[in-house]
Amino acid sequence: MERGAISYAIRVMIQRVLGLVLFLVGARSALSWHAWVYFGTNFAAAVLSLMIMFRVSQETLSQRGKVDTDSPTWDKLLLGIYWILHFFAIHLVAGLEWQGVVPNEALYWIGMVLVVMSVVVAMTALVVNTYLESTARLQHDRDQRVISSGIYRIIRHPTYLAVLISAAGISLVFGTPFTCLVALVISGIIILRTHLEDRMLIDGLPGYAEYAQKVRYRLIPGIW
Repeated sequence: MERGAISYAIRVMIQRVLGLVLFLVGARSALSWHAWVYFGTNFAAAVLSLMIMFRVSQETLSQRGKVDTDSPTWDKLLLGIYWILHFFAIHLVAGLEWQGVVPNEALYWIGMVLVVMSVVVAMTALVVNTYLESTARLQHDRDQRVISSGIYRIIRHPTYLAVLISAAGISLVFGTPFTCLVALVISGIIILRTHLEDRMLIDGLPGYAEYAQKVRYRLIPGIW
């Protein structure tokens, strides 16, 4: 096994643990089964995704584990803010607003479906795109080429769509004002990052401009 892939997998699981810990710190009270189902699903989805990727492409996991890359300054800034908000801050805020039960049972289950859906969308991208690093950059060192198979025949940035779905899911699961506000900020960051990365690829990756003309939508089919 590649050491980089193992290192990345460990970091992913630590992120999930810290998210739960921060929620518990904020809540300062016993959690209902709703919260345990949410965090249990997160852990199970992470483990299953990593197991699949270890079989499909350890190289992809290893590359996603790189943090010191030649990505643009805007990417480092947006990625850092996104990482803090999506994995840590949103769970701390949800914990601080926790009242012992979820505000709406129906919205909770819709949110859980979206959380699972976000993992599925992300995996459909990961299994076909070995260039799918965590940072946004032109990978000249890896002879990057345009990926147009699988879900990339429908949208150009499926992993960013997965983040939007995940943020919407978390906001519905916990249904509290500031949790929803953090989710909106996360979504705004992802939309901006999508725009900037798409422009970078059009300008610098051979064949991407032609691909963008064929696959018109960046994030949401029929909208943008």
